[in-house]
Parts: sequence; C-alpha cells; structure tokens
Amino acid sequence: RQRHGVRDIGLVIADELHWAGGAGLGLSDDVVSAGADDDDAGADAVGDQLAAAYEAVVSRVRYMAAQLDRAIRIVALSVPLANARDVAAWIGAPSAAVFNFHPAVRPVPLEIRIETSTVPHFASRMAAWLQPTYRAICGSDDSNTGDAMEVDADSAHSPAIVFVPSRRQCRVVAGDLLACAANDDLPSRFLRADSSAVEQVAQRVSDRALREFLAYGVGFYHEALSLGDRRVVLELFESGMVQVLVASRETCWALDSVHAHTVVIMGAERYQGREHRYTDYPVPDVLQMMGRASRPGIDRQARCVLMCMANKRDFYKKFLYEPLPLESRLDAQLHDVMNSEVAAKTIESKQDAVDYLTWTFLYRRLMQNPNYYGLQGTTHQHLSDYLSELIESTLADLSAARCVTVDDDEMDVAPTNLGMISAYYQIRYVTVEMFALSLSAKTKLRGVLDIVSAADEFEALPIRHRESALLSRIANRLPVPLPATEGEGDARWNSP
Repeated sequence: RQRHGVRDIGLVIADELHWAGGAGLGLSDDVVSAGADDDDAGADAVGDQLAAAYEAVVSRVRYMAAQLDRAIRIVALSVPLANARDVAAWIGAPSAAVFNFHPAVRPVPLEIRIETSTVPHFASRMAAWLQPTYRAICGSDDSNTGDAMEVDADSAHSPAIVFVPSRRQCRVVAGDLLACAANDDLPSRFLRADSSAVEQVAQRVSDRALREFLAYGVGFYHEALSLGDRRVVLELFESGMVQVLVASRETCWALDSVHAHTVVIMGAERYQGREHRYTDYPVPDVLQMMGRASRPGIDRQARCVLMCMANKRDFYKKFLYEPLPLESRLDAQLHDVMNSEVAAKTIESKQDAVDYLTWTFLYRRLMQNPNYYGLQGTTHQHLSDYLSELIESTLADLSAARCVTVDDDEMDVAPTNLGMISAYYQIRYVTVEMFALSLSAKTKLRGVLDIVSAADEFEALPIRHRESALLSRIANRLPVPLPATEGEGDARWNSP
C-alpha cells in the first residue's frame, strides 16, 4: 500500500528456499533425532531470524496477490525436500508444477565419503585429517572408515576445493598440503602451468604467504583477503593454473560460481566465540560446499569427502542421502514480522493478522506436525485457538514495547513511531523498546555507548578464536573504558 512499485511485480524467484527452515541442524524433530546435539539443534538465532524473514517475504507476496486480485508467479528452488507438497501449497504451485528429485540426482553424479574421527581436541583432529585430505586431492585412498572411494586417476590432476573452519586454518592447511607434496619429492605437483606464468600473475598479490603458495599451485581464500588478492586467486584457480583452493567456511556462498572435481569439507565444526565452544556447521552451508563438486560437461563423476566427529556420522548420512524435512521458524520470530506488517498497514486488525498467517508456511505445517509446534490437537478448533493465542500474545508484547497500539475494543491495530522506526531500520522490537526506556536527553556518551552495545543485534557477533589478546590491547586505548563482565575480572568484547 505504501510502495506502489511492488504492485507491478509479476514474477518472484525464491532461490535456496530451504533457508526458510533455518540455518541450524534442527530442521525438524526427525532430523534432530538422527544425532544432532540438543545445544546445536536450536541452531543459530540469526539463521532463525533470516528464515522467518524469508518466509514472511514469500507469504507477503502471496497475500499481496490475493489482495490485488491478480496472479504473481513464484518459482522456488531448493534442495530435495521430504514435504515438498506443503511447500508447493504455500507458494501456490499446482501439483503438476512440483519437481522434487532424489538427492542422488545431480548434473554430475557425486561420490560421497564420510571420514570420522574420535579425537576430542580440535587442533589435533585437524592435524589428523591432513593426510586423508592430501590423499583425496591426489586421487588415492587407503581409508578404513567404511566409505572408501575407488582410486581416481583424474583427481590427481583435477581442481580441488578444501573448506576449513577459519581463515587461520586456510593458511595452515595450504602450507601443510605443500609440505606433504614436498615430502613426496613432488613440491610442484599442484602446479598446472608454467611457473613463470603463475609467478607473473601472483606478483599482483599483496599477501606474501599467498604469493608464495600460489607459485606451487595452492591458493587460499577467505574474507580477510583484499578484493584484489581474492580476484587473482580465483583467476588462477578457474583458469586451471592452480589445482588446490583452500577456502574458509564463511566464503562457501561467495564461491557460488566456482566448481571443482573434488571437494573436501575438512571438519564440520566452527568456533562460537559467544559460547566459547565448537558447534556444527549449518546444514545449508554443508550442502552449498558439496554443491561446488560439479563440473557439468567436464567430469563424469565428482567427489566429496566430509570429515566430522564419529558421533555425527549417522546424522550426516541421513540428510546427505535423504530429502530434508522442512519446518517453519516463523512462530518463534513472529514479533518483528508482525510489527513490519502493521507498520506497512498490511495488518490493521487482529482478524487481518489471523488471515495473514493463513498464507504462511507455518499454517501449512501446523496440522501436519502438530507436536513440533505445540499444538494440542488437530481439529479446526484447536488450530483456530492456537492462531488466536499466538496473535494475542504477539500483539500484547508489541503493545508493551510501544511498537503498536491496540484500540479499546481490542480489534484494530495501528503502528506507533517506535514501531515504524523498528520496521524501517530493521531493528528488533526488543532493541527499540530498550532504547526508548534507556535513552534520555541527559544521557552522556558513556551511557549511549552502553545502551547501544546492549542491543540484541550484537548478540550474534562472535568473538573470534585467539583474538582476546588483540582486543585487550585495543581496549587499553579506548577513551571510554570497558566495564568488566559481572563476576569476572576482565571485560569481554564482541568483534565484528
């Protein structure tokens, strides 16, 4: 109603729609029961927020089409799903337009091996996986894990991508792979062009270690490299001059157009600085990494080696070889979505809010998996009561946060200035509420910094591994000292 350009949309392409199920391992109770830890199953709060936003956007398009009384075509792309028909009903696709393939159906057949370890220490585990990684790149295998691959002569000369958990591991693993090659008296085995030609291109690289590694056919790629260095690395790898690319987990989506014959996921865990522990990769990230092993028209078969802890083996085998069940995350993140819809005047009453929910994926899954969402029964009355209670509690929280107003008859809903600010700047409603309660005309600089730093959005920013000393040196030079965390002697930081 407020952005007239949106009314002219005739086609919406929803790529990677499985992100509507969240970034975490717990895409559904069925998947969680396959072996994911309870701490990891709830997954990433940020992933759940993105999932809810994705579902809200697609649902809004459907709702808008109904309000405008004209068709808007939605094309959704996703990994194979166990409940694809529910997704089709959500986006309005007829059964004849649903194409849900088995996970084994790929442009290039993918051979998958799962390599496991029982070593509890992370650094020792990564060191133990070095030789299997080297052998996978070289096309040889003497694994006794039960998922051994056939020896592939093509792999010894074909491009390979190795995904590692962090930028530090990029440099370490790249150097260790070259050390393994030197130990075999083949220091340049990964170089696929004349060394002088590679060195000439590598001279444009500012990172000294990267420049030296490229001269021997191995490059590394992470988000901290300069834009120029990243372009040179990809140029050499895609041209075939460099055989091996070691990339950090965070860059798996940036490498969407880069493909290889072999992909090695060297460890499926990342360090969570906020919780000071290692947690499993999000499921979509693992699938994205595996998807890089595909060169249509070049390879007859691609290879992927997934390295993980032994207790995760059955879990990964389940979602790698079976369609993924998808569940909605909208119920846990409904406040901000509802506030945005009220601010946009898509919702102007409680009945509008209930009607809006009938267009969501959540509505389709409530009756199909009632236990997952805490539904007490499967009758129409149970569903109606659940939706009414969900709307009542959500609007009550938003009203208490002064983001919306509910009139005296408790039916009409209207946005407040705080609610419109929250929606416009995409700030969580709890953050806006905290700002409104804490800020005043007399608040000084330190108070403003304390209030801003307490925003809920910063909870998702991790403390990087081994950066405490650096952050401590920076903190000593700050004009406003950081307060110590309650119960601890040192201040703590969230590094972007």
